[in-house]
Amino acid sequence: MSDSIRDRLKPAEDTPEVHHAEHPAGDPVVSTHHAYHPDLRNDPKRAKRAEIAVSALFLLAVVGVIGFVVTYIAAPFNFGTANYQTFTPLLGIFMTLALTGIGSGAVLWAKTLMVDEETVQERHHLASDPKDRAETVEILKEGFEESGLPRRSLLRNSILLGAGSLAVLPVPLLFGLGRFQHKEAVLSKTGWKAGSRLLDELGRPVKLGDLEVGGVKSVFPDVPGGRRMADSAALLIRMLPEDLHTSPSRKDWVQEGHIVYSVICTHLGCPVKLYEQQTHHLFCPCHQSTFDAANEAKVLFGPAARNLPQLAISVDADGYFVAQGDFTEPVGPSFWERKPSYSDKVGA
Repeated sequence: MSDSIRDRLKPAEDTPEVHHAEHPAGDPVVSTHHAYHPDLRNDPKRAKRAEIAVSALFLLAVVGVIGFVVTYIAAPFNFGTANYQTFTPLLGIFMTLALTGIGSGAVLWAKTLMVDEETVQERHHLASDPKDRAETVEILKEGFEESGLPRRSLLRNSILLGAGSLAVLPVPLLFGLGRFQHKEAVLSKTGWKAGSRLLDELGRPVKLGDLEVGGVKSVFPDVPGGRRMADSAALLIRMLPEDLHTSPSRKDWVQEGHIVYSVICTHLGCPVKLYEQQTHHLFCPCHQSTFDAANEAKVLFGPAARNLPQLAISVDADGYFVAQGDFTEPVGPSFWERKPSYSDKVGA
């Protein structure tokens, strides 16, 4: 036989090497070894580079966990302050780093530093005899040795550090870290603060006399990012002072027939901006809830169960409308965590 024919008949290097063995119960055991990647045990330099890459990914997970915890504790969410909108994205970025680092590190470790071997065994008996259990222990020991952990200290330490750090990731969320555990109080806050001017859609402060009787204007708090705060959107309405019917405790919440309500429907959160001048009714376009703007936005019709929250306003020395503080009750749909006496606590 010629050499060329022998070369063509030689098995390819990637051809799986199949080993047959006999199970004590008579079931065949097939062990297949695939050469999907080069054996780095024979190439120390490449093995070291792979080990460093895997360790770097595991350490990236540690950086993500540290960044998540530090952001959650040292830079807490404070609605309406400068850069408050970066809080949630930062948490997401650091959590992504942590999960990506540990996941990518595990995949790269398996593909470059571990022996790729598949073992298939047909089993028909649930119980295993002592010999099988002993062989299983030996296989697990062999797999642990082939994983590279015993002889690669950098890899071992980095994976322990990376995987261990993931256990710290949910700790701030589980225990709440003090003031964060009362999340219903955070949900009740909007961007309105005492002294915040009322801005229109273009960011201009609204002045007493800008509205005609029967006119309405969408207003937002004069705070960083105020016009992008969906839960802070409100509606300034002007009507004749004699048409307004307010309780004695809210007499100073209105100014010369001007009154402000949240535009977020208390049913499902749709914007309530349809105002009828003759009846002073406010309509929700989604489910037809109707509120009486002249009577503290009480519910007249529809599925809404609560009045629209009213914002107390006053006029500053320059004649501009300003808020006296935040809403004294939760804005929007009633969330399930709300307690019966919750509005009293918020208003206190």
